[in-house]
Amino acid sequence: MKEIVCNDNVVPDVVTFNVLFRGFCKDGMVKELLAYMSLMWKVCVPNDATYCTLIDVYCKIGDLDKGLRVFRDMRKGGVSPNLLVFTSLIDAYCKVGDLELAFNVYKDMSACSVLPKMVTYVALIDGFCKRGMLPKAERLFRKMLKDGVLPNSVVYTLMIDGYFKRGNVDRALKYLSEMLARGVRLDIVTYGALISGLCTRDKLKSAIEVKEHMVRNGLAPDNMIFTTLMRTYFKVGNLKAALDEYKELLAQGFEPDVVTLTTLVDGLSKHGHLDEAKKHFSKSKANEVEYSALINGMCKEGEFSQVEMLCNDMSEAGFVPDKYIYTSWIAGLCKQGDLVEAFRLKNKMVRNGITLDLLTYSSLIFGLTNKGLMIEAKQVFTDMLEKGITPDYVVYDILVRGYTKQNDTVSISLLQDEMTKRGLLEETTHVNIRRL
Repeated sequence: MKEIVCNDNVVPDVVTFNVLFRGFCKDGMVKELLAYMSLMWKVCVPNDATYCTLIDVYCKIGDLDKGLRVFRDMRKGGVSPNLLVFTSLIDAYCKVGDLELAFNVYKDMSACSVLPKMVTYVALIDGFCKRGMLPKAERLFRKMLKDGVLPNSVVYTLMIDGYFKRGNVDRALKYLSEMLARGVRLDIVTYGALISGLCTRDKLKSAIEVKEHMVRNGLAPDNMIFTTLMRTYFKVGNLKAALDEYKELLAQGFEPDVVTLTTLVDGLSKHGHLDEAKKHFSKSKANEVEYSALINGMCKEGEFSQVEMLCNDMSEAGFVPDKYIYTSWIAGLCKQGDLVEAFRLKNKMVRNGITLDLLTYSSLIFGLTNKGLMIEAKQVFTDMLEKGITPDYVVYDILVRGYTKQNDTVSISLLQDEMTKRGLLEETTHVNIRRL
């Protein structure tokens, strides 16, 4: 092509270039497209199709500054942007979270006499819903109806999912009712959003009814739906039902993905079925959450030698043990009375730049008070305060218990004064004073 451009006898026109550019786009050859685009400027003037292609490419590769620059050049050159140009820019700005610019581009459509279509509304409504801007999403939804664009399952699903995530179950179900009244068929994504939203809002019974409705309508649940129900059953303590969902998932021919396996390992570990959790743990598929879940279960069972080995495996897999893992480990060691190892881990956290939180300090204070080491416990408590961490009633409860065992009424009185200043005395008094 470069040879053709350089040949004085054969000069390609804009149509030829546009055909070439469409081929580059189809094959994902963005670098080649941009290189030949610079050649085109030397031999011919771009038309609307050229501008559309270039803007779409810049939007897809995330170079919105250049995309907007081309858009402005296009307007200055008297070339009218079409629906593809506007929608490409709107979608790109929504994806990077710049809803204001996206909406400004949408408003420019009217000035150019370009009517927004479903794909335009979907991009904007999706952007507003993902950022919790439901009132704006709803106004746009109503504007879409006013303009004669009938919403499809994608738009309804966005609104349903958006309201569920904001905790407005009634509003989410209102859109479901409207969707059904308009005869819009629920698809797998809509059912997934409904089940996820209901489970998140502790409406498991309703979620199960939605799943049954889905099956009656000839749609099979997907991996995500099974996993959502598994997680919720584990959360409410129904281990059998959670495992039944997992068995059904396998029976449907699904390969458990990392999210499903993490949910399974986490649920089994938290319910004391550590051996079963280990059977489902896969180093090749495990992510940080799955490692954390299994390590937490091992810490609760006191399997600290295996915890260390698993932490090493985790590091080799490219994951860094975080504050949650160290705190679980320290809490387990403190409950077993192994304070030497607990403080070794605490020092390791500090060396690795991991900040201790309230739970870490609480665990250390618990371990020390359990051994009657109240001076050391008070030192850790003071260190916690110096780090700017505000104690809760649990920490005071631990200290009061420790001082009570030693009949140290002076220290208890001082703690109660602190609790009064922090507004914790009444809450803690109900828990502790009866025990004094």
